[in-house]
Amino acid sequence: MGYWLGAYALLAGVSPLQAQPSVPPAELVQRAIAAAATQFGEEPTQITVAKVQPRVWSDGCLGLGGLRPNCPERLTPGWEITLTNPNAPYPQQWVYRTNQSGSLLLWDAAGSQMIGTLIQRPQRLAPDDQPPALPESAIFRVIRQTTLDRPPQTTLLFRDGRIVQETPTQRGDTLSRTLRTISPALVTEFTTLLEERRFQRFDGIDFVAPSTTVPVASNIISTPTATVRIAEANEYRLASDLVAVLRAWEMLIERGQLPKKP
Repeated sequence: MGYWLGAYALLAGVSPLQAQPSVPPAELVQRAIAAAATQFGEEPTQITVAKVQPRVWSDGCLGLGGLRPNCPERLTPGWEITLTNPNAPYPQQWVYRTNQSGSLLLWDAAGSQMIGTLIQRPQRLAPDDQPPALPESAIFRVIRQTTLDRPPQTTLLFRDGRIVQETPTQRGDTLSRTLRTISPALVTEFTTLLEERRFQRFDGIDFVAPSTTVPVASNIISTPTATVRIAEANEYRLASDLVAVLRAWEMLIERGQLPKKP
């Protein structure tokens, strides 16, 4: 087999294949994990390696070039790295292809199990479902509605770093408590994340599918310039940018931290 691979390489005008190590360098695996975390809004610490296999790709595009004329016609040794999140409530696998040096890292969409990252078809948010404007100095708000017979719970982030939770009581007033106060640097970092993830482009979108069955728990998420509604059960089907915002918000509330950038 090695003879024929070398002969093929010589006929194609390239040098014979070098010996392929059984495992890739650790930093290359970490690059694949960082790529998956960024691409799909996952926490890098939650991503594990399911499988690593040495491969010899059919061309310089790692077999993913299709009919592209600019793909070098040479056998390219490398690896296939399969990643997963074992703690996710839905099955998923991300497959990446790499060359031997690690200078090329490509996502294999066809080889990946993308059940967890299917983009849900959105609707337009009905005028009656639009929430009131944000309070003054609030920069982010989540209104969580679990069932129709229970009042919604509202959590807000203010410019001074306060994260405040508001819950209507049976007496008709509102119980307000400060969950935590984050630093000005974290406030700036979170608003920057909203800009980088282009949250404003989701304005007026409703990801809660119409249903005649039992109502699902939903969240109406707002900034001063955008409002979007999502169903909690379908968070895994949202666009990766929106998932990244949701997970950053959860970390702010639970730990007063934001995900580390890869």
